[in-house]
Amino acid sequence: MSKGYQFAGDIEIDSVTLTSVTGVTLDVKEMVMEINIFQNLFDHYLQCDIAIADSLNMDSAIGGFVGGEMLYVAFRERTDPSQNKKIPFKKHIFALYELSDKSRINENTESYILSGISVESYLTTPQKINRAYGTGGGNTISGMAKSVIDEFVYSSGVKDFYRKSKIRKSVIVDETSGKHKFLIPSLSVDETLDFFANEADSEDHYPLYVFYEDSRGFNFRNISQLIIDAPLNWTYTYFMSGANDESKASGEDSDTFKIISYRVLKNNNIIENTRGGLFKAKTINLDILKKKTTDAIFDYDKEVDNFTTTQGGSLLGIVPENTFPIINLATTRINHDQDGLFTKEKHFPKKINTIFNKRQSYRKQLSNVIMEVTIPGDTKIDVGGVIDLEFYIHNDIESDKNKLDAQLSGSYLITKVRQQIGTEVFFTVLELAKNNRLN
Repeated sequence: MSKGYQFAGDIEIDSVTLTSVTGVTLDVKEMVMEINIFQNLFDHYLQCDIAIADSLNMDSAIGGFVGGEMLYVAFRERTDPSQNKKIPFKKHIFALYELSDKSRINENTESYILSGISVESYLTTPQKINRAYGTGGGNTISGMAKSVIDEFVYSSGVKDFYRKSKIRKSVIVDETSGKHKFLIPSLSVDETLDFFANEADSEDHYPLYVFYEDSRGFNFRNISQLIIDAPLNWTYTYFMSGANDESKASGEDSDTFKIISYRVLKNNNIIENTRGGLFKAKTINLDILKKKTTDAIFDYDKEVDNFTTTQGGSLLGIVPENTFPIINLATTRINHDQDGLFTKEKHFPKKINTIFNKRQSYRKQLSNVIMEVTIPGDTKIDVGGVIDLEFYIHNDIESDKNKLDAQLSGSYLITKVRQQIGTEVFFTVLELAKNNRLN
């Protein structure tokens, strides 16, 4: 590993240890070629891939790879000792589930990839939930989600397991609007949390809830609240080859916030956005008992100012008046709780009938532009954060400070993070999304 501070992205790996299902523990740090740790705003758990160069026949030493082995990783970016910074180690424990791509490098060494996932996923996979939530006077979906996370995901047993390694995870749950009653019929833990996220409404009635894990813990968050809460802590700049930037320092700070490389994965697609319900949609709510229908109409132009986005502004649409590219049909019992004929049901109307089109549009506009950016390694960056990117049009940065590429520059929501840790250097690869506003 790296012996001293060299440049932004230098890495210090404190520990990589593997514990077999029989309790055999091995230090595998010197075998590691590369570690990749993945976060995804739309996935529930952290995952990892560890590339191993094995000349000690580790597979036999632990009695053969069977799945369920525990991998402990602790790392941090190395800092300049003269700055007297103390960055804490990021500590993770993964349950391994696959050994793949095994091949022989030379006569004495084999290479392979160990894939792992957070311990919580391993424990929740075989479990099913059969339970009524919101019995009695009903409960908020945020309360239900917190109950499931505390009982099945980050449970007291899991906390006891982590305590030995001094790992503590946070649990953050954004409040939801309204009270509900749900009967969960043999759904997995993950399916239950997805169901809650899909049904949840927010106080402003523009919801997009997600359940995910970042490097700090578990989150049941509304994306609009994420954007509001996320301070704009980082601005990264892409310096073109041969750029004249005399103000650019030559030390650590200049490299820390430099974009190493980027790819535009998706750019504004009007047809896809129209077909996906970004601009206009209608939900026909069918009340079978009352034998009538009501329409929930969504018109982007009338509601765009109510969405919380990274950029503000609006997107270009092509949908004529009185047309609806997306039409949904749903059953409803809206207002049954206020109708004397049906109050004995004690039914809580589902909010999803009125918010579904808004949520679909919100998700579409948030991901109108998607980029992949590689920056020097930074353990402080997590999914759900917001960063600012600057792409200058010309090489002379000093004289063209205000001439940014409007298409690519701006504020982005971090939707994926890959911490790519090599033996000498550390990169953070981000997938970023924004709405490409009209100027």
